[in-house]
Amino acid sequence: MEAEALRADVATDRLTSALRAYWQADAGRWLHAAKTALAVLMATWLSMRLELSAPRTAMVSVVILMMHQHSGMVFARGFYRAAGMLVGNLAALMLFHAFPQERVLFFAGLSVWIGLCVAGAAYYRNYQSYGFVLSGYATCIAAVPSINNPYAIFDNVVVSLSEVSVGILCAGLVSGLVFPQRVKAMLLSAGHQHLTSFISFIRQAVGGGESGDALGLAHLRLMGERAQLESLRSATVFEDPEMRANNALMIRLNHDFLDAIARFHSIHQLQARVAKVADHRAGEALHALFERLLAILPNAEPGSRLSLAQVHDFHAGLQALRAELPAHIMSTRTSLSDASPATRDRFSAGALFFEDGMADLLAFTGSFIAIRSQHFPGTAPASDSRPDKLPNSANRAFAIASGVRAAVAILACSWLWIASGWNNGGSALIAATIAIALYSVMPQPTTVARHMLIGCLTAWVAGMAFNFVILPRVDGFPLLAVCLAPIILAGSYLGTFPATATIGLGFGIYFCFLTNLTNPALYNPVGYLDAGLATLMGIGMASLAFATIVPTGSRWLADRYLRQLRALVASRVCYGSLRGLRLTFESNIRDFVQYAGTRAGSGRFSQETLLKWSFATLEIGLAVIDIREAVVRHVMPGPWQEQQDLLLAAISGLFRNPSTQALEQALGAIDQVINETAASVDWAGGASGVLTAGPARVRAQLHVIRLTLLDSAFPLVDSLAGAATHPV
Repeated sequence: MEAEALRADVATDRLTSALRAYWQADAGRWLHAAKTALAVLMATWLSMRLELSAPRTAMVSVVILMMHQHSGMVFARGFYRAAGMLVGNLAALMLFHAFPQERVLFFAGLSVWIGLCVAGAAYYRNYQSYGFVLSGYATCIAAVPSINNPYAIFDNVVVSLSEVSVGILCAGLVSGLVFPQRVKAMLLSAGHQHLTSFISFIRQAVGGGESGDALGLAHLRLMGERAQLESLRSATVFEDPEMRANNALMIRLNHDFLDAIARFHSIHQLQARVAKVADHRAGEALHALFERLLAILPNAEPGSRLSLAQVHDFHAGLQALRAELPAHIMSTRTSLSDASPATRDRFSAGALFFEDGMADLLAFTGSFIAIRSQHFPGTAPASDSRPDKLPNSANRAFAIASGVRAAVAILACSWLWIASGWNNGGSALIAATIAIALYSVMPQPTTVARHMLIGCLTAWVAGMAFNFVILPRVDGFPLLAVCLAPIILAGSYLGTFPATATIGLGFGIYFCFLTNLTNPALYNPVGYLDAGLATLMGIGMASLAFATIVPTGSRWLADRYLRQLRALVASRVCYGSLRGLRLTFESNIRDFVQYAGTRAGSGRFSQETLLKWSFATLEIGLAVIDIREAVVRHVMPGPWQEQQDLLLAAISGLFRNPSTQALEQALGAIDQVINETAASVDWAGGASGVLTAGPARVRAQLHVIRLTLLDSAFPLVDSLAGAATHPV
């Protein structure tokens, strides 16, 4: 007996420990699911209390808004949802005003409008994109039910806007008042971890131990983290007035990061190339210089992050190192006075990158500390002025392709409705519109559509049981809430796991959409089955469109991205205005690197190939920008303008039409410019040092471009027949 009791006690203790561990891990998920269910029930009750015809639009709005666990994101999506629904409903009124009794022209106008909205959603980012999505499918939701009764369009618009307002209100109240989770805390925590990862990246880049491929993947991860932080920044301005007042400081923090990561990636590449030359004196001198930074880089315990005190100490160490840097570089240059001009130029290039990287890193850590100080400063600590907004670097071809795909899919679905005479074809059109608009802005729309189809099918079956087994036995709202809450709770809980997030979201959306609670309730099994089949068909058509009409993994789209990147260097970098050029260039590189990360590992436009192009473009583009800025700031000796024209024409030609011949011409032009500048003592850099002498900066950047073009990582080097004539 005692043994049995002991075993029972052990089993009880194990079960208690397991339940406690489960609750500690999943308490946040259950809390969020409960908040979602509460907001849905509030929206349902309020819609019925206001005697709106059907609360499903309010319920769907709540489910979509509450897919995020943090209140700032709910507020941001709610704001853009309201704006998008307003614009979309106004567009529906205009369509009925233009084509009240002409179905073909009406559907043609509807498809063009939705295509334009989807193109705008693909072109813009963050929550502006969501506003464009809503503007597209809100028009369809408001207009299609009134296609056979144009006089009802105004009533539909009023009811639709009212239900959306109820959903936004309920989601905002529950998210902001019931155990609120603030985006600010998440933003600061994620930013802290991002800084820790960035310091690790700098250690790898400056230490020189990592391969170029490994550092490229680390670069890719950091770009992804920074994109997530930008999304959080866009949301936190809706919930925290202090963060909203200092939004410009957070934007400049992003600018400083882009500058710094570009510099330190270039340092790593230059260090690897200098190590391949016969004369190692430049490499050894640069290594000794970089060791000074490695000595003050803070270390974090595995799995942890740097403390704010460590960041303060690191910032102070950077300030001290930067003050000592000019004298150290000058003494090193003096020790290299007997070296060849090429060796001195290689050291000058590395020292230039290092000094600029130090300045960018100092500005980044200063902004990082300022954001976490008790009182925000009025301006960023950076000494140079930076733009207070982010440039748009989206790919126009991708946006146009997304818009064309949406328009074609909507036209096809409209034609099937007209040709078949299906009474419930409007439900298929609405489902296709929602899917084609909502999923176009996602990285893998075909996969998302497939998961949504699974969620919709599951919701259809669950809604069938709820509508025709449970609902007829329910009397009054309290019993309705008791029966409805567990289903919403299950879908929301499923949506908190990354692997099943899309399925859970699809279940919640389409359960509310297909169940279609009405005031008063209707018992219509045939209509329910018909609506479910139409919805599944609409999502299937959207999935087919994603897979066949310019799929995201197509070679054509990859080629468009690569052409836009090369055209940026060939036109804007070489000949465009310098105002805002650096930030625009770095933002385009960031977006291209993120796109390259989604590509497959093999093929003509593989991830490796696109990353090689992105990093080579980054180094050459920044070098050209530095040369042009130095020419503006300093008086250049000799006939520099003719040499600059020769250089820019060669670089522009290489990126406009890349070929082995263009690469040979570019290398020949750079060698000619380097030789001509070497003939003048004014290009050697005077007592002011390499870091302040404009001609010396230009000469250093010329060597950076030359080494990049000769590096094996440059995509055209393997086919360079005359590589032996251009020794490193």
